[in-house]
Amino acid sequence: QAYNCLIHFYKRPRYPSITMAATDLENQTQAQSGKSPNNAEASPSKKTDESPADQKARALAALSTGKRHLLVQDIPAAVESLGEACGLMSVEFGEKAPECAEAYFYYGKALLEMARLESGVLGNALDGVPEEGGDADDSEVEEPEKVTEEERTEVEDKVDEALEENFEKCVKAKTTCLSKNSKNDGVSEKSEDQEDEEMEDDESQDGETGEANADKKAAKSETDSVEGESKEVEDAAAQLDEDDPSNLQLAWEMLDLAKMVLTEQLEGEKNTEVKTTIEKDLCETFLTLGEVSLENENYVQAVEDLSLCLDRQKASLPSDSRSIAETHYQLGVALGFHMKFEEAVVSLEAAIAVLDARITNLKSKTESPDETKKENIFHTREKEIAEIESLIPEIKEKITDTNEMKDESVRKVAEMKEQIGFGSSSSSGAGS
Repeated sequence: QAYNCLIHFYKRPRYPSITMAATDLENQTQAQSGKSPNNAEASPSKKTDESPADQKARALAALSTGKRHLLVQDIPAAVESLGEACGLMSVEFGEKAPECAEAYFYYGKALLEMARLESGVLGNALDGVPEEGGDADDSEVEEPEKVTEEERTEVEDKVDEALEENFEKCVKAKTTCLSKNSKNDGVSEKSEDQEDEEMEDDESQDGETGEANADKKAAKSETDSVEGESKEVEDAAAQLDEDDPSNLQLAWEMLDLAKMVLTEQLEGEKNTEVKTTIEKDLCETFLTLGEVSLENENYVQAVEDLSLCLDRQKASLPSDSRSIAETHYQLGVALGFHMKFEEAVVSLEAAIAVLDARITNLKSKTESPDETKKENIFHTREKEIAEIESLIPEIKEKITDTNEMKDESVRKVAEMKEQIGFGSSSSSGAGS
C-alpha cells in the first residue's frame, strides 16, 4: 500500500554515507583510546531505551514544534519537525492509528507549502528570461529587410577591403615560404661523424623522454581513478534524488493517508461531539488534497476532492460558514482551469453569496461561531466585516478573469473551425 512505502521513506536516513562515515570515525577514536567500539557503553549506535511515555512525549513535542513553525511560515523547519513527528508516532501507535492523523495532515500541509515555496523561487529565477520561440531582443543580429541601401553598400565595401587585405597577406606568406625552401636546398650535407653524434644524442633524449612519459602516464592513471570514483559518487547521489518523490507527491500521499485514517475513525465513532470534530478534520483534509491537485495541475482530481469537501461542509456546517465560502472559491478556480467556465462562475458567485450572508449576520449579531477566531482576543465583528469586504472584490475579479478565459477559448475554437472549413472547401475546389 501507498502509506507503507511512504512511512519507510521518511523513516530512512537521507544521507546514509555521512552517518556511516561519522560512526566509523568515532569507532576508530574509541579503538585508539583503548575502548572497544562494540562495547554497549561506548557504542554510538546504542541509544538508551525510552519508555513509551517518553517516546509519546517526544512525538507530541515534535508535532507541536512543527505546527508552530508552520504558523510562522518557517516551512523548512516545519517539514523537518512534522516528518519526525510522523515517524515517531507511526512507530509508537502504528501507521493507521487515529493518533497519527493530525501529524499526517500537518506534514502534508507543510510539504504543500514547501512545494509552493520552491515553485516561487523557480519562477523568480526565470523572471525576465524569454520563452522559447518568443520575441527575443538580439541587438547583434539584424533582419536583412530592415537594412537601408546605404548601410548595405557600406557593408559590401568593408567586406571587399577585408578580402583584399587577406589576399595580400596570403601572397606574402607564400613568398617567404618559397625563399626558405631555396636556402635549405643549398646547405651542404653533414659529415658522418656529426650524424653519429647526433644519433647518440637523440637516443639519450629518447630514453629520458620515455621515463618522463611513464611518469605522466602513472599520474594520469591516478587522476582518472580519482575522477572515476568522484563520478560514481555523483551518479549515485543523482540516482537517489531521482528516486525520491517530489514534495507535491509526498504531500498528496500524506494527506491521502490522513484521509484514510480519519474515514475509518469516523465510521467507528459513536460519540457525537467527537464525530463532529473528526468530520471537520476530514473536510480540511479534502480541501488541502484539492489544493495539492491544483498545484499539480490535476484538475479532474481537484474538482472531485473539492466537491466532496463542499458536500460534507454543507451537511455539517452553518450556511454562513467561511469554510464553505473558501471551498466554493477553490472549486470555482479548479473548474475554470478544467475549462468548465459556467460552473466555475456559479461556484465563485456562491462564495460571494455566503460571505454576504456572513456580513449580514455579523451586523445583526446572529452569526455562527468561527472556531478559527475563537482564541483570537483581538477579534471583533467590525474587523471581520472589514476583512470579508476586502475579499469580495478579489472574488469578483476572479469571475472577470474566468469570463475572459471563456471568451478566449470560444474565439480559439471558432478560429480552428474556420481553418478546418477553409481547408475542406479548398480541397473540394481543387478536386473539382
